[in-house]
Amino acid sequence: MRHLILGIATWVLSRLAHAQDRESLVGDLTEEHVARANATSASAAFKWQLRQVCASISPLLWSRLTRATWISTLGVALVAYIGVGVVEFTANWAILRALPGTRTYTPLELIVTVPAVVLIGYFAARFSRGAAALLGVMMLLVVTAMLLLSTEHMPLWYRMVYFCVGPASAFMGGRLRAATEGKDLASFPPP
Repeated sequence: MRHLILGIATWVLSRLAHAQDRESLVGDLTEEHVARANATSASAAFKWQLRQVCASISPLLWSRLTRATWISTLGVALVAYIGVGVVEFTANWAILRALPGTRTYTPLELIVTVPAVVLIGYFAARFSRGAAALLGVMMLLVVTAMLLLSTEHMPLWYRMVYFCVGPASAFMGGRLRAATEGKDLASFPPP
């Protein structure tokens, strides 16, 4: 049972350690464990290694979180998602105001919002590489929940387009950024 506990604890520790430090960290820990087991007892070596692993997890986790880019990616994606909501609200408001008697769900709304979502995805990807993809996933999850849980009547064509084109627009913005990123780098003369 001790081997299983040490194996799991050491595995967790190795996953939190930076990839280039992983092998030496686990190797040093194992060497010291063997030396302590030979010098004292297996029980004392087990307790020592478990204390070392437990003491190391918190600083390694903090280090991993502070250098993780996913936090900034999530922040950029959330701001972009709020931007998409503002664009959709503004487009609906402007269309209903400009064309009185227009129904809520019109193709004109999609014509306005889809390019805007592509641009929002593009700028999100400029700030953080994976933000546009995360924005697309967030949009897909929210649209799925809205379609499943909403009691509001929406035309089927609107549901399908909203489900497919909305998230795809965010992905396209990210792909557009990736495509222009290569061109941006190519425009600089070599040193």
